[in-house]
Amino acid sequence: MKFVKGKEIGRGGFGIVSIARGDDGNDYALKELNTAAFGAADEAMLAKRFEREVRYQEQIVHPNVVSIVEHNLNDSPPWFAMPLAIGNLADEIQHDRTLGGEPQAPLFDILAGLEALHAQGFYHRDLKPANVLKFQTEDGGFVYRISDFGLTTPGAGQTTTLTGSNMAGGTVMYRAPECANNFRRAMAQADIYSFGAILHDIFGGGMARIPHSKLTVAGALAPIVEKCSEGNPRRRYRSVANLREDLFEVLSNTEVEFYSQEEKEIISILRDADTLTDAQWDRVFNLIDDNADKGISNSNIIRALSRDHIIALSSDAPDMFHALGAIYAEFAQGSAFDFDYCDIISDKAQIFYDAGDLQLKAQIALAMLKLGTTHNRWRVEWQFMRMAGEQIDDVLAERIKIEAKVQGVPFADRIDHIEHSIPAKRGSLHPILRAYLEELGE
Repeated sequence: MKFVKGKEIGRGGFGIVSIARGDDGNDYALKELNTAAFGAADEAMLAKRFEREVRYQEQIVHPNVVSIVEHNLNDSPPWFAMPLAIGNLADEIQHDRTLGGEPQAPLFDILAGLEALHAQGFYHRDLKPANVLKFQTEDGGFVYRISDFGLTTPGAGQTTTLTGSNMAGGTVMYRAPECANNFRRAMAQADIYSFGAILHDIFGGGMARIPHSKLTVAGALAPIVEKCSEGNPRRRYRSVANLREDLFEVLSNTEVEFYSQEEKEIISILRDADTLTDAQWDRVFNLIDDNADKGISNSNIIRALSRDHIIALSSDAPDMFHALGAIYAEFAQGSAFDFDYCDIISDKAQIFYDAGDLQLKAQIALAMLKLGTTHNRWRVEWQFMRMAGEQIDDVLAERIKIEAKVQGVPFADRIDHIEHSIPAKRGSLHPILRAYLEELGE
């Protein structure tokens, strides 16, 4: 595609961003290397870094990561084109720090984008509100996407010569303390620190902060912000999934209505301890069974189960783990959920899939197929495509097929939905499942 460059809309680091009209009639954001800002000695190194930004960014295909439309790295200056945003999070925070009292959309979109980076072994290292762009979707809604991969690294200990071992980079007010002098130390927890700083921007009441310090805010979010910004990265959240779970519980502000005193006590136990005794687990399962016999929803109990509970149960009591997994798969298919809660459900479902037997893997995969397609949640649809992709064992693919038949899953319709929802095709499904679609006349 050819582009006609228009007005400049941004400048920073070593790039200049302009609006450009493509020959398809649409406007794009065109980023060019700003060679004029550096001497000849630096130009070659910066051109390589610019190329690295493009190469990394184009590898992350995710709805919460800005995509690369086209690029020419051999041009003078080199450039790449991206979709044109309608704004960024920094401007929104400056206009209204509280984001209208509804910060969930950008925060959970950021976490989804970060998770996609981390899943492929990349760390952003310059996460800040100005690098979170806002786009309008075809249905009139909005989505936030992470941009600016100029300081992205392929992982701790793998930093290339483009980033020296003693080089400081990033934006000081969002930079993790371990990155102040040595970017080789950047891991996922460095991005989590930056996310904590964004939380501080929104919920800190306009309070100034000292770079590289432990942060806090007033209210229920204080423990989350403090854990994100611990000076020792080992004390921060282990993963985006753990952070997302805690953040959702606070921001959802859901008032739990208990069905019984026993349920109230059980949920208190689950919230207070990551590891349960055998006697406590017996109480949990007894209540689940009792509720099922009475036709009472177990949603309160399942929601109170953390990822740590499930992981511990998988090693301590595999039989109970598989029993709980079957209950969880049924729960994930049985209700309408808040959009962001779908990600919490899928995080826990992944544990059951990874550690489960063939039957549980198949049940969880089909649960994610229904959850993703009925809620139009791209992240969950991608999760199903991985759970049922070409790389899985033949026996698992056959089990998913059998389970789909037994459950009466409208398999072809849901795969059609996925193909229209995300850039994934049935050709990436396991051959046994592709053959099953042919059996169904698709």
